[in-house]
This record gives sequence, structure tokens and C-alpha cells, in this order.
Amino acid sequence: MICVSVTGPAVENMVDAANSSSADLVEIRLDCLDKYTDMEKLRQITKPIIATCMPVSEGGRYAGCEEDRIKILLEAVKYADYVSLELSTKKELRSRIAREAGKRNAKIIATYHDRKGTPGVKEIRAILEKEKEAGADIAKVAFHAKDYRDVMKLMDVLTENELGIPIIAISMGEYGRIFRILGPLLGSYLTYASPERGRESAPGQLTVEEMRTVFGILGRK
Repeated sequence: MICVSVTGPAVENMVDAANSSSADLVEIRLDCLDKYTDMEKLRQITKPIIATCMPVSEGGRYAGCEEDRIKILLEAVKYADYVSLELSTKKELRSRIAREAGKRNAKIIATYHDRKGTPGVKEIRAILEKEKEAGADIAKVAFHAKDYRDVMKLMDVLTENELGIPIIAISMGEYGRIFRILGPLLGSYLTYASPERGRESAPGQLTVEEMRTVFGILGRK
């Protein structure tokens, strides 16, 4: 699946970008909002929604306190099919999100981001195990690739997946661009793309249309 990651200063901007995209689902980057109002407009989105409010510590833009960040996600999960929550989030705050998500049949994506490098395969698998133990329905890892050897580490993790739950694996940066295509072919639950060139929310993202073109050539939807 291709997930378009949309940003914008207001919810209505994200709604417009989501509904005009040919992606399979949409990630709403709440950390990019100027104000956290009009959340009810998210119900206007016609695709499955991943609610994300990524803190600065993980490469996002949300610089407020954790309690307020969780309140934003608690409001957004009312309209979402998935909620993305960092592994570093305190257990009691994770539990609050999990309870609300459970009421609405929304899935928890536990996430871990490192924009400086890619650890070894053993460490990546250990992170994924921790995410599963934390109650994830889907485990996500995203690492910056310094070379193609880093990309191959994630390929190894996907091809030898014994976690028992779906994995989202992302390789960021110029070297990681190829993995945006390879990831889903090797078993990654989804891949992220930008609405258009210049609106990337992470380094190395291709556009939705670029992804569609390549998958079409490969005979994949």
C-alpha cells in the first residue's frame, strides 16, 4: 500500500491534499499544524487515516509537552483508522491512546525513528520486539541510510520476519530511496510517499505518482 503523508498549517489543507491523492491511505501529520482545532473535519477524508503527531525528538515538528501531544492524538483518533505512537512514549500515556483506539477499532502503529543512521540487524529486530511488547498492532522502524549496506539491513529484517505482526520498514535519505520501492515488495505493510515534489515529509520520499508508475512497471498495484 502507498500512504501519502500530508502536511499543512490547517486541517482543511490536509483534507484537500488527502482527497486529491491517488494513494491507498493517508498519514495526517498533526505535528505540522499551526493550531489544533477543526479536528472533526478529518471525517471528510475518504481514505483510511493514520493520525501522527511526531515530536521533535523523533524528527517531527511538535515541540510541546507530552501531555498535550497525547490530547491531540486522543482527539484525532476519533476519526482515524490507525494512530502512530512512538515507542519512547511513556507507558501510561500509551495506555490512554490504546484504550481510546480500542473503542474505535483503530490500530496502534508503534514507531521508532533514527535520522542519524541505521543500527545492526540484531538491534533492529530487538526494537521491533519492544514495539510488539508495547502492544503494537503494527511495528514501524525508520532509519537514515548512509550507504546501500544500511538498506540491505532492512531488507534482511523484512525477508526474515518472524515477529508475528506486520512491519513497516523505512530507509530514509538518498540511499534509502530505492527501499521506498523495495520495502512493499519484500513485505513492508506500506510505504510512504509525498503528494508532490517539494512536499516531502521525510528525506528520500518519492511522490505518489512516481510510486504508482514504478509499481505499474513491476506489475504491482
